[in-house]
Amino acid sequence: MLPNAGCTKVLVKTGSGEKAPARYLNHQYFDEWLEATPDYIAEDLLDAVNWLLK
Repeated sequence: MLPNAGCTKVLVKTGSGEKAPARYLNHQYFDEWLEATPDYIAEDLLDAVNWLLK
């Protein structure tokens, strides 16, 4: 489902995303989230926005 949306996926390492990079790297995501590989892992929201605007 998610890969078919054609969206750019950014994982932000702040807020609720603090533990997400470790979970992603340890293959702890399942179902449709398993296929949602981030295109970029951002340190914070500003980093994510700057990357998207490049």
